[in-house]
Amino acid sequence: MRHWLIIGLIGCMLLGCDNFNNLNPVPSVPVSYTLKITSEYPHFVVDNGYQTMTITQTKFEREYLGYAGLLIWIGMDGHYHAADMCCPNCLIKTKPVEIDGIYAICPTCEEAFDLSYGYAFPTKGKAKHPLRHYQTIYNNSPSGYTLRITN
Repeated sequence: MRHWLIIGLIGCMLLGCDNFNNLNPVPSVPVSYTLKITSEYPHFVVDNGYQTMTITQTKFEREYLGYAGLLIWIGMDGHYHAADMCCPNCLIKTKPVEIDGIYAICPTCEEAFDLSYGYAFPTKGKAKHPLRHYQTIYNNSPSGYTLRITN
């Protein structure tokens, strides 16, 4: 009986992670982008501490930046994180969040999303959801460090 309880709890946690983004009102659209850190963004490395970067235009075909563009950051946890730049409260694609220190600020409703530990949770209570998260895959290959963002 105890084993079933543990298996059930693990299953709920896994489903909860999927629902975390599924319940987000920001439309789920394709995301596929690769940063060549070594050659194109040598300053954007984990060893340099907290940093943010926004990507709003693709360079190549078959690159997809989500709904309103990509927000990529290195959190205080020392990991890469990525989210959509659309505020889940306003849903205005043409008015993406703006960076102010460790916060992403919506220019319309002024909600602040805390980026410090990677979750992008709202802090003022206007928005009910965090920014839509995307998967980051950090790779060290013979050609250098790359960061792949997908959903």
